[in-house]
Amino acid sequence: MKKILVLFLLVISILNNVAAQSNQDSTWIRNNYIKKEVYIPMRDGVRLFTSFYIPKDSTEKHPVLMSRTPYSCSPYGEDKWNSYWNSYYKNYMREGYILVKQDVRGKWMSEGEFVDVRPFNPDKKTPQDVDEASDSYDTIDWIIKNIRNNNQRVGVLGTSYPGFYSTMAALSGHPALKAVSPQAPVTDWFMGDDFHHNGAFFQMDGFTFYSGFGKPRPKPVSSMPRSGYNYRTRDNYKFYLEAATLPKLTELIGDSIAFWKQVYQHPNYDAWWKGRNVRNFVDKIPDWTATLVVGGLFDAEDCYGTWHTYQAIEKSAKNNNKIVMGPWSHGQWNGSDGSKLGNVRFGSNTAAWYQNEIEIPFFNYYLKDQGTESHLAEATVFFTGENKWKEFKKWPPEGKTDKPLYLQPNGKLSWEKPGNTHGFSEYVSDPAKPVPYTEDVHFYRTTSYMTDDQRFAARRPDVLVFQTDVLTEDVMLGGPLIADLRVSITGTDADFVVKLIDVFPEGFSYGDERFSRRSQPQGYLMDSYQMLVRGEIMRGKYRNSFENPAPFKPGTIEHVRFELPDIAHTFQKGHRVMVQVQSSWFPLADRNPQKFMNIYEAKENDFQKTTIRIYHEVQNSSQIILPVLK
Repeated sequence: MKKILVLFLLVISILNNVAAQSNQDSTWIRNNYIKKEVYIPMRDGVRLFTSFYIPKDSTEKHPVLMSRTPYSCSPYGEDKWNSYWNSYYKNYMREGYILVKQDVRGKWMSEGEFVDVRPFNPDKKTPQDVDEASDSYDTIDWIIKNIRNNNQRVGVLGTSYPGFYSTMAALSGHPALKAVSPQAPVTDWFMGDDFHHNGAFFQMDGFTFYSGFGKPRPKPVSSMPRSGYNYRTRDNYKFYLEAATLPKLTELIGDSIAFWKQVYQHPNYDAWWKGRNVRNFVDKIPDWTATLVVGGLFDAEDCYGTWHTYQAIEKSAKNNNKIVMGPWSHGQWNGSDGSKLGNVRFGSNTAAWYQNEIEIPFFNYYLKDQGTESHLAEATVFFTGENKWKEFKKWPPEGKTDKPLYLQPNGKLSWEKPGNTHGFSEYVSDPAKPVPYTEDVHFYRTTSYMTDDQRFAARRPDVLVFQTDVLTEDVMLGGPLIADLRVSITGTDADFVVKLIDVFPEGFSYGDERFSRRSQPQGYLMDSYQMLVRGEIMRGKYRNSFENPAPFKPGTIEHVRFELPDIAHTFQKGHRVMVQVQSSWFPLADRNPQKFMNIYEAKENDFQKTTIRIYHEVQNSSQIILPVLK
């Protein structure tokens, strides 16, 4: 009882200190800044609502740091302040930055029409030819000409959808734009971000998001009524299983969501999707605009966008381009705690380290001439498993070897190719009982499923499990994974989910803790924990082409090969490497009827059971190709 009382008093003391510091920061900011709200005219006459937090100090010129958002730059009113004192943005204010936040075209208080992931227009000829790059240019131009005491240098940053607007700002070509940080940037909504992964529709994220965000806003507003779908159950697995089909989801979401309709009208990777893939245009980034691409290894939404935005810029632009990847969920690096995700711990507050050692020095260098360019490596990446930050001259790192790990009979996994002439493992995929993405009952999609224990899935008969012997030495992996499967199915289509898993030793505990339920996070047993390191889904009909899907020939062995997003993880000595293969990941991804067709039009009677074989034999060996580092 005495220990509990001491702990309680310690917590109260910490909370009081945090509150006192917040009050002190709030007072300092209000004493040293003013807030200003302005409608900034764009070249076509549309005005965008913009809020400014401007230093009162007039003894020096101040850099500008801007974010453009579809999520509101509230609170509205020059007497109502954003509580920057409760975030690391207070450090930018201590550095004397002019902070700018803008409602993008057609959202909240800005005028005009909103277009989701509005395509970049590389051939603007008239003032009516606008996109997010031109809106960024016009905003920056207005700021440097009208906001007092700015130093003619502008930076832009944003996370998720604002990350997309950050990439678009980099395409603006404005000479005052010196540094941009696209963070978890929306990049390609068909191939890997948010609403599709390799052509499979991520229905839960899509429905949850667009049932609210997608509703029309006919005129500028400073507040929105409570929006979104009124769910009948708090069990998302139950809800989406009972909804049954994508046409039924459309009935439930209603007919006012324009982008939802457009997604259904473009089931394949056509020109409509490609025009919304910003990677196709990053060669337009000028050499004077440095980029710092930031993301999370366990970002459930835009992990793909981070890796591929960096890679596209690196390949086609001539600017100074860097990447930082930490052990984070979506946007976790912007918060106060980066020491853990779900049940997995990382040994330090990685978010605070990133904020103070990477992001702020990056903008200080390009916007204030502080520090040196060499302070930041080409790639700064956190390796889970060993829990260490590492710096690289390129990514993927030099010295990477793509090494196949072969699926074997009897659930084995080995570096040696199978020697048997005939062999496969099989399961029955039943759309009526899809494999869940997590073992617990949830309403919203969790952020921690990316590191969740996979034992619940390993126990199902429709999930194949392969694992190595206990490792006798560390295995460090850095780069993209390749799933390379030889399969046959009894139907004409199927999905393939491949998961790379770190199996912890028996009796595992963190640090000096003794192994017990009480000492583990949320009472969870870390003993033999099966940590998801990376998982991805591939819609089988796109195995040869995302533009032109093709059916499987029942009973015929076919090749399904696809890339999983990069990882940075060390499987430590005493652990095991595990691979799981399944054909549903519900309700993350929509169910495949396992019948070749336009799934957006599927009816309940189209769904059918399918027997799936994964081959592991000399002529037809299935493998996962790992990026092994020395």
